[in-house]
Amino acid sequence: MPKLNITHLVGRIQERIGQLERGDALEARDINALLTKEQQQALKDAWTVQQALRKIHKPPKTNEEAQKIGWKTIREVRLEIYKQALQEAQDGMGDGIEKLLHQSESKAARVFLDAYFNAKEGTSKWSAGNIALRRNGFNRIDGQSYSNGDKRSREMNAWEDSMREKMEADLSAEEKEQLELSREYDRAVAKRRK
Repeated sequence: MPKLNITHLVGRIQERIGQLERGDALEARDINALLTKEQQQALKDAWTVQQALRKIHKPPKTNEEAQKIGWKTIREVRLEIYKQALQEAQDGMGDGIEKLLHQSESKAARVFLDAYFNAKEGTSKWSAGNIALRRNGFNRIDGQSYSNGDKRSREMNAWEDSMREKMEADLSAEEKEQLELSREYDRAVAKRRK
């Protein structure tokens, strides 16, 4: 099983908590799969404490008795450890995302530089690097895109613009007012982002 990154881990732990709260049975391989070694040890220790408690006390008849002596089922112990694991994962989310971003940037730099220095004689090294980035799913270094470069894209954009103009001409006065309000809002948001 591939190692989960922090963005996947939080969601998976939440799924496990939901399963435990619903009373679903977890497979043995799923119990420790999302926990770190320390959390797995904490789970074992908590269950050992509960087993020792079972040797000392008889099973409680009411919930008040169970709470008084600290009696918990294996499901409650697992749920408690998973909730702690979820909290730890959420606390480490910022660092985890920064780490992922750094790894992505490092990979993009490696791809660009490999293509740049391995470009054939007579070709633009900069272009070779940007092409390699696009092939590997990264954005170009210069931030340009290829979308409007070819003839077909220009024709399709012109056709879409003409269709948009025709549709706007057929709008009622109230619909035109709503469209204008929507555009004003979009302009204000774009201005605020700058």
